[in-house]
Amino acid sequence: MIAKLPQTPPADLASRSPDWFSWPTSAVLWQLAATTGRWSAPFATLRHFGPLPSARFDPHSPPPHTSPTEGVLYAGTDLLTALAERFQHLREIRRDQPGDPVAYSWAPTRPLQLLDLTDSAAVRLGASRVINTGRKDVTRVWARALRAAWPEADGVLYSSPMTGRNCTALWTPAQNSFPPAPAFATLMTYPAPEWQNTLRGAAAELGYTYA
Repeated sequence: MIAKLPQTPPADLASRSPDWFSWPTSAVLWQLAATTGRWSAPFATLRHFGPLPSARFDPHSPPPHTSPTEGVLYAGTDLLTALAERFQHLREIRRDQPGDPVAYSWAPTRPLQLLDLTDSAAVRLGASRVINTGRKDVTRVWARALRAAWPEADGVLYSSPMTGRNCTALWTPAQNSFPPAPAFATLMTYPAPEWQNTLRGAAAELGYTYA
């Protein structure tokens, strides 16, 4: 794996030509966020504490701390992927759980300029598609290097290790791209049959348990 994804990005990284993906204002993003507990935060709030061992593209420098300049927010490009990523460890979509998570969706108020790490785009940066699935301690080294090389980037576009669909890790420059309120905000515990059927269907498609 390390041969395909070097532990240290190339010294000439900043001189390379990345592939940019412009996420349009007509396309939505999805996030599962905690509403209670240590990691709870209102809509459109980037996490400034990091890096976390479980996070792939945290741009924070170690050791874990609260950074005034570096933030991150992970979002899927569809609800299924957001659910798959959020509940991957136990592979269980549980309505009532610690953190009382809420599903948000929104479209950015301006196009997001994302460094593309999908397909062969990662290869041209000296990495490979393994950056989407490989060791997270190594991918965080890459995240810091990418952030330093292109500080104007709103984040990265990458492939979900769970579904293969696109995901985003939004960094501090993306903070001004959020609308005042999400287009959709619903707690996992919301009992409406249509919503619970959506969650049940997602669990079935993913092979996760619905509880």
